[in-house]
Amino acid sequence: MPISTTTVELDGYDATPDFVYAVSLLAALESATGQEGHATVLPFLGMARAELTDFGQRRPAHYVPVQVGDLRAGMDELEQRITALLDRSAVLQHSLRLDSAHRLLRRGVAAVA
Repeated sequence: MPISTTTVELDGYDATPDFVYAVSLLAALESATGQEGHATVLPFLGMARAELTDFGQRRPAHYVPVQVGDLRAGMDELEQRITALLDRSAVLQHSLRLDSAHRLLRRGVAAVA
Protein backbone atom coordinates (compact mmCIF):
# COMPACT_ATOMS: atom_id res chain seq x y z
CA MET A 1 0.00 0.00 0.00
CA PRO A 2 1.57 3.32 -1.02
CA ILE A 3 1.65 5.89 1.78
CA SER A 4 1.26 9.56 1.01
CA THR A 5 3.20 12.13 2.97
CA THR A 6 0.75 14.92 2.22
CA THR A 7 -2.02 15.96 4.59
CA VAL A 8 -5.56 15.71 3.29
CA GLU A 9 -7.36 17.79 5.94
CA LEU A 10 -8.19 21.45 5.62
CA ASP A 11 -6.70 23.59 8.41
CA GLY A 12 -6.25 20.58 10.69
CA TYR A 13 -9.96 19.66 10.85
CA ASP A 14 -10.91 16.14 9.85
CA ALA A 15 -14.58 15.45 9.10
CA THR A 16 -14.05 11.77 8.28
CA PRO A 17 -16.93 9.95 10.06
CA ASP A 18 -14.66 7.19 11.45
CA PHE A 19 -12.19 9.70 12.88
CA VAL A 20 -14.97 11.90 14.30
CA TYR A 21 -16.59 8.89 15.97
CA ALA A 22 -13.29 7.60 17.39
CA VAL A 23 -12.46 10.97 18.96
CA SER A 24 -16.04 11.32 20.22
CA LEU A 25 -15.89 7.85 21.78
CA LEU A 26 -12.57 8.70 23.37
CA ALA A 27 -14.09 11.89 24.85
CA ALA A 28 -17.06 9.90 26.16
CA LEU A 29 -14.69 7.40 27.79
CA GLU A 30 -12.75 10.25 29.39
CA SER A 31 -15.95 11.63 30.87
CA ALA A 32 -17.23 8.26 32.17
CA THR A 33 -16.12 9.13 35.69
CA GLY A 34 -18.56 6.83 37.46
CA GLN A 35 -17.21 3.71 35.83
CA GLU A 36 -15.04 1.26 37.75
CA GLY A 37 -11.38 1.56 36.70
CA HIS A 38 -11.83 5.03 35.20
CA ALA A 39 -9.05 6.59 37.27
CA THR A 40 -6.68 3.86 36.10
CA VAL A 41 -7.32 4.30 32.37
CA LEU A 42 -7.74 8.09 32.29
CA PRO A 43 -4.01 8.84 31.81
CA PHE A 44 -3.84 6.33 28.93
CA LEU A 45 -6.94 7.84 27.35
CA GLY A 46 -5.43 11.32 27.56
CA MET A 47 -2.19 10.19 25.97
CA ALA A 48 -4.09 8.27 23.27
CA ARG A 49 -6.16 11.38 22.53
CA ALA A 50 -2.99 13.47 22.18
CA GLU A 51 -1.59 10.98 19.70
CA LEU A 52 -4.86 10.50 17.82
CA THR A 53 -5.29 14.23 17.34
CA ASP A 54 -1.59 14.73 16.60
CA PHE A 55 -1.27 16.98 19.65
CA GLY A 56 -4.00 19.33 18.41
CA GLN A 57 -2.88 19.48 14.79
CA ARG A 58 -5.61 17.08 13.64
CA ARG A 59 -8.99 17.88 15.13
CA PRO A 60 -12.43 16.43 14.54
CA ALA A 61 -14.67 18.79 12.58
CA HIS A 62 -17.36 18.10 15.19
CA TYR A 63 -18.26 15.61 17.90
CA VAL A 64 -21.12 13.11 17.93
CA PRO A 65 -22.97 11.97 21.05
CA VAL A 66 -21.72 8.61 22.30
CA GLN A 67 -23.02 6.73 25.33
CA VAL A 68 -20.62 4.58 27.34
CA GLY A 69 -22.44 1.85 29.23
CA ASP A 70 -19.35 -0.14 30.16
CA LEU A 71 -15.82 1.24 30.32
CA ARG A 72 -14.11 -1.97 29.24
CA ALA A 73 -16.47 -2.50 26.31
CA GLY A 74 -15.94 1.11 25.27
CA MET A 75 -12.17 0.70 25.46
CA ASP A 76 -12.40 -2.45 23.33
CA GLU A 77 -14.56 -0.65 20.76
CA LEU A 78 -12.15 2.28 20.63
CA GLU A 79 -9.23 -0.09 20.14
CA GLN A 80 -11.05 -1.75 17.22
CA ARG A 81 -11.88 1.61 15.65
CA ILE A 82 -8.30 2.85 15.94
CA THR A 83 -7.10 -0.41 14.40
CA ALA A 84 -9.52 0.12 11.49
CA LEU A 85 -8.33 3.71 11.08
CA LEU A 86 -4.74 2.50 11.06
CA ASP A 87 -5.51 -0.13 8.42
CA ARG A 88 -7.00 2.52 6.12
CA SER A 89 -4.54 5.32 6.86
CA ALA A 90 -2.83 6.70 3.77
CA VAL A 91 -0.80 9.42 5.50
CA LEU A 92 2.42 8.31 7.17
CA GLN A 93 2.21 10.85 10.00
CA HIS A 94 -1.34 9.73 10.82
CA SER A 95 -0.29 6.08 10.70
CA LEU A 96 2.48 6.69 13.21
CA ARG A 97 0.15 8.62 15.53
CA LEU A 98 -2.58 5.99 15.25
CA ASP A 99 -0.09 3.22 16.03
CA SER A 100 1.08 5.09 19.11
CA ALA A 101 -2.51 5.74 20.24
CA HIS A 102 -3.28 2.05 19.73
CA ARG A 103 -0.32 0.99 21.88
CA LEU A 104 -1.31 3.42 24.65
CA LEU A 105 -4.89 2.19 24.57
CA ARG A 106 -3.74 -1.42 24.86
CA ARG A 107 -1.75 -0.46 27.96
CA GLY A 108 -4.90 1.10 29.39
CA VAL A 109 -6.96 -2.00 28.64
CA ALA A 110 -4.29 -4.16 30.30
CA ALA A 111 -4.29 -1.91 33.38
CA VAL A 112 -8.05 -2.31 33.81
CA ALA A 113 -8.09 -6.07 33.19
